[in-house]
Amino acid sequence: MKILKPGIILLIICAVAGALLGAVNSATEGPIAEQNAKTTAEAMTVVLPGAEFGDAVEVEINGSQFSDPNFDLSDANISSYAIGMVDGAEAGYAVTVTTNGYGGDAVMMVGIDMDGGITGVSVTSMSETAGLGANCQTDWIDQYAGKTAPLNVTKTGSAGDSEIDAITSATITSKAVTRGVNTVYYAFTEGLLEGGAA
Repeated sequence: MKILKPGIILLIICAVAGALLGAVNSATEGPIAEQNAKTTAEAMTVVLPGAEFGDAVEVEINGSQFSDPNFDLSDANISSYAIGMVDGAEAGYAVTVTTNGYGGDAVMMVGIDMDGGITGVSVTSMSETAGLGANCQTDWIDQYAGKTAPLNVTKTGSAGDSEIDAITSATITSKAVTRGVNTVYYAFTEGLLEGGAA
């Protein structure tokens, strides 16, 4: 009986803790989903300015199916895209892609127009080092807009038309974002996004 009593108490504690965790999860699930939807909508307007978007199309496109002599794109995964409309015509796509950064997954939204030009990039989630890789969420990201992929990362401080200037002391993060952009470009040019170039 002495052995059973602590076991019963422990069972009750575990049951109460489990019920509380379930209640907290239920209470926070809606607000988290709402915040994620808001973040996604804001990123779409940043990467394809002036466009209106319909529902996102869920896809599974891995960068390993594209051949890029400069990068191994196999860590890049496109999970969804939405078509952007301007004045009733397709203006481009807002594409969600994930790559491996220095601190873990880097999730970004990439805008690409109907000619294959990059219209903008927004890093929506990352675990990069503060003051270094985390600078991918500063105005550093603006340099992608107007470029035509595929892009290379340079450390010269003077990026050409097909180059991106690396974040100081955060080349891994810079390359991770660029791999995501290049993967979106290839997905578009090979017709894997509805209405793509192929």
